[in-house]
Amino acid sequence: MASLKALKPLFLFGGVRPWIPPSWVTSDDRVRGGSSRSTLSALPENRALFTGHLDIETLGGAGFASQSQSAASSQDEENSTNHGTWNLSAYDGIEIDVAVADGKVYTLVLKDEDPQDKRDDGREQAGINWEAEFRVAEDENAGKRGGTKVWIAWSALKATYRGKETGDTGNIRTAEIKRLGFMMRSYFGTQHGDFRLELRSVCAMTRSSATNEAVDMSAK
Repeated sequence: MASLKALKPLFLFGGVRPWIPPSWVTSDDRVRGGSSRSTLSALPENRALFTGHLDIETLGGAGFASQSQSAASSQDEENSTNHGTWNLSAYDGIEIDVAVADGKVYTLVLKDEDPQDKRDDGREQAGINWEAEFRVAEDENAGKRGGTKVWIAWSALKATYRGKETGDTGNIRTAEIKRLGFMMRSYFGTQHGDFRLELRSVCAMTRSSATNEAVDMSAK
């Protein structure tokens, strides 16, 4: 249900909060024997750069690269609980402020649960992700003009397990967001090679306070 009144946007990254790149966690297809790679690094003016190379040869067309950060490591003491959780239940979705993009399809990934167990090699067990794809057209001058804002309502998020949509999962628990990240996927060869996404901020917002010109992914 949409919020009855507008709340001040809550910056999760960027804006009034630093991106803090060292606490972002890499999860590329190298964990499955692939060769893709990604990084998230800080840029001047409190921006961040999600970049890397998506390889599709090693795994026969498949490939992914991602960066994520947990609420527990975000240093957001005001809006996270002692259990390492963002409570975003007062908001209607996420607005991503993209400074410069490359025209490729990216995925916003949220988690509302912690892995219960770890694998023998110490890595987290696969769990349910809540995902929404977004694409911003390539424009080298976009950053100078203010970039593009992308609006993703909670209803636009799809539950997935190992990249495939799942059913009977209910709705995302917006009061218990544990992790947020960005992913680049090959879509079995549709995308490959170098990628680059320059970000200004990620905010939780009510729909009424989201930028009117924002690209609405929930309407796709």
